Amino acid sequence: MSDPGTIPMEMDRRPQITPWSAARLGTIFADFAHEATPSRLAEARLARQCLSKFWLSAPIDALELLYGSAVGESYRQMISGELASQPLLRDEESWRDHLSERLQSGFDRPEMANVLLAVMPYFRRGKMKVRNCEQTLPAWLLEDYASLFEPELLPRLRQPSPLERRALAPAGSAGARTATAPATGSVAVGPELSPLPQLSGFTGAQALQLTGSEEFLTRLNGLLNLFEIDPEDGAIRQELGGYRRQLGQIWLDTPDEQLQKLFESTFGDLYRKVLRSGYAGSHLTEEDRQLRAQLAQYVRNMTRPRAAQAVLAALLFYAPGKIGFAGGEQFMPQWLLGALPSLYVKS
Repeated sequence: MSDPGTIPMEMDRRPQITPWSAARLGTIFADFAHEATPSRLAEARLARQCLSKFWLSAPIDALELLYGSAVGESYRQMISGELASQPLLRDEESWRDHLSERLQSGFDRPEMANVLLAVMPYFRRGKMKVRNCEQTLPAWLLEDYASLFEPELLPRLRQPSPLERRALAPAGSAGARTATAPATGSVAVGPELSPLPQLSGFTGAQALQLTGSEEFLTRLNGLLNLFEIDPEDGAIRQELGGYRRQLGQIWLDTPDEQLQKLFESTFGDLYRKVLRSGYAGSHLTEEDRQLRAQLAQYVRNMTRPRAAQAVLAALLFYAPGKIGFAGGEQFMPQWLLGALPSLYVKS
């Protein structure tokens, strides 16, 4: 006879529910990006597992909608960081291998997009490849997949479609006429049509909030001090790489009317400290070089919207004196043009 104070085993079958939120996951990944302590790494691993299992159970016909939601934003924040560069635990390897086997069964199966979303965060950059990805992957996922595993595809993927080229071309221009003419071959897209790249997972209002975050600014300042002491410390360089991209993204998302004010703020002081530290233009990954090339292509035409923002972002990826404007200075705000000669000079 069972003890009346206990519940018989066969009756205790209530489902175990672990509450989570996209905002909490975003905070976990941001904390790990800023400081990769063992405890934050453990949290990030659990958050990755949570998202991986979520995608497996998500409705197939709602994947695109979910990918564009707050959950998708947390996911993109995760895969754009350095979590995948950490060695996998044994159970994580088993989970990755299990999902990989499911992918091998063929991309014609309806749930393959679910499986791909679940497994991507467990592969290092460049260590996974989907055959004929441009034909097999959904359009809403293709560019993020390519940025992680086949970055050589990005220039082609980011070219405007014929309809977009027509919309971008001024009325009556050669570009507009080309878009409406029958296609007789490939259409070359000039550098003036290249879009601004996304440099970091925190964008828009989230990115601008970091300019007033004491934790963000204090950590960056501390990293710069550590870099000055030991510029060969790999962990410091790696963390600074994430901050470099985030700083660039903040400039890209800053409205024109706030640009000078932010440049002259405490955040602007710290930005200049990055440029003067010797880190700017150094220790670039292959993806950093591709982002730098896109920024450089954008600022070839300084009459474009947000060109000044792109200049401020691009300076983070160039060594002092290695960026020129080919006569576009006349279109640059005077406050920025006047500041350029002293940006790299230590006070």
